[in-house]
Amino acid sequence: MKRILFIIILSMGIVAGCSPTFIFGNEEAEPRTEPSINPYTIPPNFVPQAVVITALGDSLSQGVGDEENLGGYTGRVANEIRTWQGIEGVAVENTAKRGRRSDQLLAMIQQGELNGPVAEADYLSLTIGGNDVMRIVKRDLFSLNLEAFEDELILYENRFETIFTAIRDINPNAPMIIVGIYNPFSLITDEVEEFDQIIASYNQVMEDRAAADPQACFVPVSDLFVGNQNLVYHSDFFHPNSKGYDLMTERILERMEECGLSYEE
Repeated sequence: MKRILFIIILSMGIVAGCSPTFIFGNEEAEPRTEPSINPYTIPPNFVPQAVVITALGDSLSQGVGDEENLGGYTGRVANEIRTWQGIEGVAVENTAKRGRRSDQLLAMIQQGELNGPVAEADYLSLTIGGNDVMRIVKRDLFSLNLEAFEDELILYENRFETIFTAIRDINPNAPMIIVGIYNPFSLITDEVEEFDQIIASYNQVMEDRAAADPQACFVPVSDLFVGNQNLVYHSDFFHPNSKGYDLMTERILERMEECGLSYEE
């Protein structure tokens, strides 16, 4: 963990002047049986409809860092859905906010603050967890150890399960897109294996929960943000830039098709 500490201090020097917070950001369908079977086949008498996409979570869903101001991956996915057969229009309800952690999102849901946006959604998207990890980094900057992240992971898993269950209590049927987190310290070096393991553990929690819901789909994105050879980072060195969001959107659409959560064109 001493190597991680050095990398974190170095990265904080690079982003001096920037926020130190690491921010990741119904039509009822039959459960899918095989990825190749699309449950959204449009019947001949289908009436074109407006689709509502509700984005939940942190800055990745909010679209922070998108120089083209297209709404990050959320806005880009919405633009793609507008081209689908049978879709009359798409409205985006973006409730995500920069810096939000899972405990804060859970409190909002438990207090009923998101009942309306979640209930009216035809599609739900969620990014949460990156700020949970970085809270430990900032709190234990000079005494980092894997045990602290492992302890937090247990709490995160419980909160994520509660968040997921609460969302399904409000809206049982809307397809839910759960986007994973990535390791921004790979921008500085590729020698932080411990941190890669931490990120992978949080992603596994999300992936396992999504796998248990036939209308949910986990989207891994960590491989898209290894280093910056593809110039995917915003100038704050933490968030995706427009190209990064383009790649995220492409991955999301691929996974939606694999999970059977797209309309057949």
